[in-house]
Amino acid sequence: MSEGDPILSLVKRYLVLDLETVPDEALVRAVDGEPGRPYAEQVRRIVADRRARGGRSDFLPLPFHRPVAACTLEAVEEEGALEVRDLSCWTDGRRGGERAFLQELWSRLEGAVALTFHGRGFDLPVLELRSLKLGVPAPAWFREGRSAGAPGHVDLLERLNCDGAATSAPLDLYAKLVGLPGKDGVEGADVQGLYAAGALARIGAYCMTDVLQTWLLFLRHRLVEGTLAPEDYERSAAQAREAVPRLAAARLGPEERGLVLQFLARCAPFFGDEPERAARVG
Repeated sequence: MSEGDPILSLVKRYLVLDLETVPDEALVRAVDGEPGRPYAEQVRRIVADRRARGGRSDFLPLPFHRPVAACTLEAVEEEGALEVRDLSCWTDGRRGGERAFLQELWSRLEGAVALTFHGRGFDLPVLELRSLKLGVPAPAWFREGRSAGAPGHVDLLERLNCDGAATSAPLDLYAKLVGLPGKDGVEGADVQGLYAAGALARIGAYCMTDVLQTWLLFLRHRLVEGTLAPEDYERSAAQAREAVPRLAAARLGPEERGLVLQFLARCAPFFGDEPERAARVG
């Protein structure tokens, strides 16, 4: 992307987004056909059937996925730099439920650029399918962000793998490449077990660390491609580092906040200074 790219010249607001999901209980029961079986056994049977039909992965098709955590980071681009303005973390069971969450998210995305990692292949299709299930309209998203190349969505994975020309790698690997912690202690495969144990704050914190790493990777990529000058990159990264603890204190629960601050302290290699200073952040 060139410095004069019309998409970037118009960007004023970003919404970085990540989801964590579990299999939809109602759909699992409907597909399994035996509602009296325990949910975990129903899931195992569906996975086994998928394997028997030639599936190469235990990852279920997108219609099965139900969000149990969704985290966002809102940022504004102005005067050559990018500033983090807000954080949010929704988890299953919050007031208003999933319908209210979807309505609010689609509203927040209107006029903003969604920034994701593999969001075109997972996060946004899941949100569209959940909206399909619950009958939640999202006209602005379908107008501004859905199609490939639309100005309303930047999928960082597509930028990093040259729009599919190069072999993709997971966020964990790209993050560790630039000195970020990556998947440190929790991975996507752990989410269902954590959810069953009621550890929603742990899931939310894990989801938020993916959002933060997506944002910091995006800043570094903008530096490399030349759409963010070195001094503006330094200013943007420093602002994120200073803003996240303050916003976490205002927006996140105590457990989520503590885990996010521990994560931020482990980002010292990315910011290029000693771990001792990073330990004092927050």
